[in-house]
Amino acid sequence: MKIADRARPAPPTLPDGIRPDEVTRATNRLVAYVSGRTDDDGAIREQCESRVLESALALALMTRAGDVSPARDRLLAYLRGHQESPDELDRVLASLAVGGAAGRAPGGDSALVATLAAGVLGAAPGFISTRRRLMVYAVLAVLGCPLPADAELPGGGEVPTDPLHSWAAVQQASITLILAAALGVRNRATDAALDTLVATDPAATVWEGYALMHLLVLHALAGTPGHEETVRRGIATLLRHQRTDGGFPFVLEMHNWCTSTGGLALHAAGADPALLRRMAATLAAQRGGAELRSLSRGAALTGGWSMSPIVAQNDVDDTSCALEFLQVVDPVAHAATVRDGVAALLAVQGADGGFPTYVRDASSEPCMTAAAVCALGPHPATAPQRAKALGFLADHQLADGGFEPGWSRSRLHSLFRVRLAACTAGPNDPRTAAMAARIDRTVRETQNADGGWGMQPGDPSDDISTAYGLITLCHAEDPRPVGTALTWLLDRQKADGSYGGPPDMVGPRPFAYHFPLLTDIPVLLALGHVRARVLHL
Repeated sequence: MKIADRARPAPPTLPDGIRPDEVTRATNRLVAYVSGRTDDDGAIREQCESRVLESALALALMTRAGDVSPARDRLLAYLRGHQESPDELDRVLASLAVGGAAGRAPGGDSALVATLAAGVLGAAPGFISTRRRLMVYAVLAVLGCPLPADAELPGGGEVPTDPLHSWAAVQQASITLILAAALGVRNRATDAALDTLVATDPAATVWEGYALMHLLVLHALAGTPGHEETVRRGIATLLRHQRTDGGFPFVLEMHNWCTSTGGLALHAAGADPALLRRMAATLAAQRGGAELRSLSRGAALTGGWSMSPIVAQNDVDDTSCALEFLQVVDPVAHAATVRDGVAALLAVQGADGGFPTYVRDASSEPCMTAAAVCALGPHPATAPQRAKALGFLADHQLADGGFEPGWSRSRLHSLFRVRLAACTAGPNDPRTAAMAARIDRTVRETQNADGGWGMQPGDPSDDISTAYGLITLCHAEDPRPVGTALTWLLDRQKADGSYGGPPDMVGPRPFAYHFPLLTDIPVLLALGHVRARVLHL
């Protein structure tokens, strides 16, 4: 995500009607806002907001357990407020949970489940389609919906052996037990699934800080005789994390991710070096994540970074962004940490040259591959690995210039990250240059008339997607679209310096979640690229 120095065209110029001091003031206001959200040690400890998916599952679980409490009343009020949501999935989930709490059977039939599953799959990468379809079935099953005819146990009901990261393994085990209870099945696969779920110790902790997974585990155990006390205690554990609006979040925290991406944006925007050093020192100390209690099936990424200190599951995205940040702040002071992080990244690179999110030999992903290339860019010894990775990206560019969905609802997210990865290529790499040109063209062609971009072509402009588009075009040959995009963003800044709009990050894909500062950080990064490429600061 940093501003690369090589293989770039001539920088664009500031368009007419925008003064350099206007851009500088807007950038400084946003720097002050993001800096003010850091703690004394430099960490950004942003809180995840409530989400309907987890809240509906929580209400269904409390209803199932016969819980009557003020906490349940607050949760019920939160979900009632989402029964008229413009989002179809939120509307259905909230209505099913509220109806179930009132003792009403769901209206509709298995066609509803199939329709919603089809909508979810249309926004998710193809390689997770089966797992995601069965997850939708399991979620709606615990909300009282009948299973469609194609419902089956994951893996065909066999004990799984395929490489999965620990979160996916626990998710698969939960889905197995939930669907098995609905289908009346018990076999070796369900016994193995139960062992996996018990290992997460749901009575005492929200495993990996993952509230959604905690709820799926408890629903799976609620359908298994003999685990009533575990479910009761697991609900009490969950209630410690109820938000003030009555709902529940996707995850409890993402401190490392917020700190590394926030740090990169602050650095690009010229923030206080002393603050950046504190942020880097705190982030460096978190390499390796929590005490390893991984349930992965396969070679997990070890020696990198997880999304937060309470999480053991390391991943390519957090590792790449942490490495980038440490290298731009003080590569000498953090040399040993960076060296080990680079080794951790290279250990999971696939034979196809790409990088997965979590586990070696899992499917490589364009967005993760681009992140890794940017992190490896400062290391000449990694040139062969980076060349293979860039080749993977060129091979997987779609006909429209884009890439398969990553961990964002916005099409622009993968585009801007691959474009920055392309900036690390040498001058004699025609395939990468052609890929970059196609990215530039599709970003220009999908820019809205108001100067911004939406999550998908034709969607209304939003702050995050416009930031991604602006970053991309700061490195393109045609400077004209930069001016209208910059104008759009400057006009949207709030009085306190912050930004807003719909969230783009998804987990599990394609369900969106919201950390408010993860809107401000991409905009600040975009202004940082304008600062370097347009204002030449």
